[in-house]
Amino acid sequence: MSMDNGVTKQLKSEARGKMRALRAALSPKEHHALSQQICENFLHHFDRLTLRKGAIIGLFLPIGSEINASLLESPLRERGCELALPITIGTTGMLFRNWKHGCGLIDAGYGTKGPDVKAREVLPECLVMPLLAFDRGCNRLGHGAGHYDRYISERIIGGTRPVLVGLAFGLQQLDKVPVGEYDLPLDAIVTEREIFEPA
Repeated sequence: MSMDNGVTKQLKSEARGKMRALRAALSPKEHHALSQQICENFLHHFDRLTLRKGAIIGLFLPIGSEINASLLESPLRERGCELALPITIGTTGMLFRNWKHGCGLIDAGYGTKGPDVKAREVLPECLVMPLLAFDRGCNRLGHGAGHYDRYISERIIGGTRPVLVGLAFGLQQLDKVPVGEYDLPLDAIVTEREIFEPA
């Protein structure tokens, strides 16, 4: 979902190109080490959240040079969480399906994988989200298709807004992310160095 004006669209496009290049320049060793540290920091943050026992957590499997959030699978299952993965629908739609350990995964659109239609649809209470850029205000720049934006808006309208946490390499930080009218800040963004929360 996007209602950005021309200037905002151009600024977002330029930022996406720059951040993709910076992220892709990480060596496999750097990428793995940073992903591990980010996931460890996320777990410290997660343990402070007031979610119910057995909460449903929406994860993502990495596309290209995205952070390897699959490192969170075992620790979150050990904490008693139920996990889910996103499935894209059409050009901007998205839902989450229950992700059982060891279940087969299918093409979920845009290069990622998710559970097949036999897995039940769920509403995660916390979304762990990928991003291309962020700022200290927890504004997030995604890939531009608007899947997460639309999904979150629908959840807010339905009265079931999830906790929103982004995972990012520190190098993805901008002084100010270009935001449009309908862009919402996240509740936290976790990097290898620190955890950002809106003031």
